Amino acid sequence: MFEDIGLFSGLTSGEKETLSLFCQERNLEAGELLFSEGDDAIAMYIVKAGSLKAYKERSSGTTVLGYVGPGEMVGEMAIFGFEPKVRMASVQAVEPTKLLVIVDYAILEISKKHVDLYAKIESIIAQRKAMNALK
Repeated sequence: MFEDIGLFSGLTSGEKETLSLFCQERNLEAGELLFSEGDDAIAMYIVKAGSLKAYKERSSGTTVLGYVGPGEMVGEMAIFGFEPKVRMASVQAVEPTKLLVIVDYAILEISKKHVDLYAKIESIIAQRKAMNALK
């Protein structure tokens, strides 16, 4: 499940096995909306294949914020400690896209039952955010 996701390359096989119990896969068709700005945030997503476009709709038109490709995540900010837990942008598939879905209650369960794994994932996400801020 995690073979193509560099984000989790630092996890042991046992940690990956535990995490896989909390994940689902989802496929989107080209043009399909993953979520809209203002929606409640109930999951984070990692692109396994394909690509997504993040954008905001305004009266002046659409502003594309960026693209998310394989190995990258979207929706994590609303799940990992940012309030309110609503989507800050809309996200749509640019092409057929395969996603790994981790729902918010699963992350809560991981944080309670697998504290070390949760801390590791949180650290990985913090590192990714820091790297993205430098880009």
